[in-house]
Order: sequence, then structure tokens, then C-alpha cells
Amino acid sequence: MNRVRDSLSNLDRTLAFAMRSLCVVCIVLLLVLLTGNVLFRFVPIMSMGWYDEIVEMLFAWLVFIGSAALWRENSHFRVEWLSSKLENRTAGHVLGAIVELISLFFLAVMTHQGLRLTLLANDWTPILKLPKRLLYLDIPIAGGLMIAYGIRNIVHHILLLKARSAGYRPE
Repeated sequence: MNRVRDSLSNLDRTLAFAMRSLCVVCIVLLLVLLTGNVLFRFVPIMSMGWYDEIVEMLFAWLVFIGSAALWRENSHFRVEWLSSKLENRTAGHVLGAIVELISLFFLAVMTHQGLRLTLLANDWTPILKLPKRLLYLDIPIAGGLMIAYGIRNIVHHILLLKARSAGYRPE
């Protein structure tokens, strides 16, 4: 059991590093492209007609993979008033599990529709001739990651509920 937990922990750290690295690369490339676009408007050295295609793709990957990275750490935006009032109580863990289940439903729909969009996309970008699937592939990837972390969170709440029912009361 420890070997499985260690393997999952290593996989989690690797995924976290990969997601953060991808987000950093996207934001740096967006900064370079934006700077270059502004510069080349004043000093017309070259045409950047392909600029919009790359910016659109980088921004989409940044948003979706960044969302998955935030989901992993439970750092995404949420209203915590009620959950903070019920923290370390049975009702708080039940509420957390219910919220995660509702989120899983949304994520499942998003992932399914994103995968459907990716598989149905047969067109190419007009200038660079890149497959549009590259633009949409981030949706099912991020959705799958968020679903995995949502399941992890539900299991965590269930384990805490079992521990509470066995008499464990954290301070």
C-alpha cells in the first residue's frame, strides 16, 4: 500500500511540475510575443500575421492547464464562508464531498464536450497551418486532471468522515 501511495505521490509531484512549467512557458511566450508585436508596429522589421494564432493557443493552454494546477492545490476561486464555519466538523466534510461531486459533474460535461470538440475539429489555422485540435486539446486534458484531483478530494473527505466516526477529532 505504501508503494502505491509513494507512486501516486511521485506522479502528483511530476504532474504539478509539468503543469506549472507549461504555464510559465506560456506566460513567457505570451510576454515575448506581445512585446515583439508592439515593437514591430513601431519598427516594421517583419510581419507578425501569425501572431493571433499563437496567442490564442498559448492563452487557452495557460488558462486550462493553470486551472488544473489551481484545482490540484485547492487554490481556485471559491466562496469559503460556509465551509470555514463548518471546518473540522462532520457537516463540513459532508458539504465538501457534495461540492466536489457537483464539481465532478460539471468537469465531466466539460471534459466530454472538450474531447468531442477536439475530435470533431478538422480545420487548420489559416496562416501557420496548425491543426485546430491543438487549440482544443487542452480542454479534455485539463478536465481529466481536474476530475482526478476531484476524486482525490472526495476520497479525502470520506476518509476524514470515517476517522471522525471512529472517534478521531482533529484540533
